[in-house]
Amino acid sequence: MNNMALSSEELKQKAKQLRKMILTMIYKAQSGHPGGSLSGADIITALYFHTLRMDPENPRWEDRDRFVLSKGHICPAQYCALILRGVLDEEVLGTLRKEGSILQGHPDMKRCPGIEISTGSLGQGISCAVGMAIAGKKDKKDYRVYTLLGDGECDEGQVWEAAQTAMTWIRSQQPWILWRLRKTESPSALYAIL
Repeated sequence: MNNMALSSEELKQKAKQLRKMILTMIYKAQSGHPGGSLSGADIITALYFHTLRMDPENPRWEDRDRFVLSKGHICPAQYCALILRGVLDEEVLGTLRKEGSILQGHPDMKRCPGIEISTGSLGQGISCAVGMAIAGKKDKKDYRVYTLLGDGECDEGQVWEAAQTAMTWIRSQQPWILWRLRKTESPSALYAIL
């Protein structure tokens, strides 16, 4: 399976659509993290509609690329991308944080198709992602593991332990996306750590 590889203009429109869905989802739930979810929309759109190799009909496809949302509280953005890619039915849009819903306040890999790992505790996701990348390397797989980190979680020691492990075992095979906001920068300012 290949990625969708949308053009730049198509990606902009898809990100706009994603943002509208995020607002709808969070409004209907009357709960969630709209700021983080909205500011992650461009990154998540680029991954799901340009970069990730995935099969929406088989979200556990063995050779798929992996995406770990380390800052799990912005999962409405990931849920909306999964809906737009056809992994999830659009009817779940209004069920965020409802009892029994597959769309909880943090990603739950046991309930929600397309979620690689349950995250929530800051710093936890990157450690899991490094483990996935090491497993792929040992199994001689060519899938890539992408991780979205928040700047606040980089204060957690396990983030830097994961970084050291990654540099020792996998080198540059795991792209990290560090989300770093400053008052002097636009909300989409990003720094990649390889």
